Amino acid sequence: MAVLNCVKPGAKKGQTILLVDLTTSGDSGAVITTLQRLGYTPEIRHVSYKTGVHVLAVLKDEQHDAIPEDYLIDEWMQLRSEINPDAVHLWCGK
Repeated sequence: MAVLNCVKPGAKKGQTILLVDLTTSGDSGAVITTLQRLGYTPEIRHVSYKTGVHVLAVLKDEQHDAIPEDYLIDEWMQLRSEINPDAVHLWCGK
């Protein structure tokens, strides 16, 4: 599936993280409202990258023995249709 090429490593082995980078999402208040409307209760985290400190709304942070290839792809794609797609990330540790 071509969309899997957009899923980036950024997690430990077996870990899956679905998040929105509020630093790059646009109006963060509106994004939080959208996330809540979609049924999420985001956990806000601050992460220091080389480009500066980013504010992340972590929607899922899970650990699995085996991660199905298409796990969370539907949720990721829905979020990308509702929020700035550049701000929505799905990280899977292989």
